[in-house]
Amino acid sequence: MTAVQSLEHGEHAEHAAHAPGGTRAAILVAVLAAILAICEQRAKHAEIRLEEASIGATDSWAQYQAKSTRAIIARDLADLFDAARPPGTAASESEASVIKRLRDDASHYENGAGGKDEIAKHARALEAERDHLIDETHAYHNAAAALELGIVLSTASAITAAPALLALAGLVGAVGVVLGFLGYLAPAIGAL
Repeated sequence: MTAVQSLEHGEHAEHAAHAPGGTRAAILVAVLAAILAICEQRAKHAEIRLEEASIGATDSWAQYQAKSTRAIIARDLADLFDAARPPGTAASESEASVIKRLRDDASHYENGAGGKDEIAKHARALEAERDHLIDETHAYHNAAAALELGIVLSTASAITAAPALLALAGLVGAVGVVLGFLGYLAPAIGAL
């Protein structure tokens, strides 16, 4: 929540306290504003972790592509050495050594420690984390929107002395609270 928003919420609470029947509205504004601040902070933390996971996944897929290219080049060079030798002739010791090293390199890039399979598994895990964090961010933003609407309705109820508007503010605020909890417990549901 920005400083301007915080001041606005304070002004809403002050106006609500001075209006007839405004004490309940002022308390509701204060409670909703406090929960709003928590939801906004959680959304910001989720956005930061989202960026980290997205960058990590992109980096992993770039590393995967590099390993794939290296494996193809090593395999193709080994095949080229074999094909360049005249038919029926055996490879010299140095040629055989180079061919074996190239084939071993290709195998290592594909399946070894830090190979393509391991990198792909890591990248997919980061993508799953990224997707979860997208839902979390959306759930907290949905909660914040409902809480802000509850604050506005609560302030309007104090100004107009309309108890029905205060009840609606409480209901909308409760929806915001539920969405905030869903952002923590089940982001996919709260993101809808």
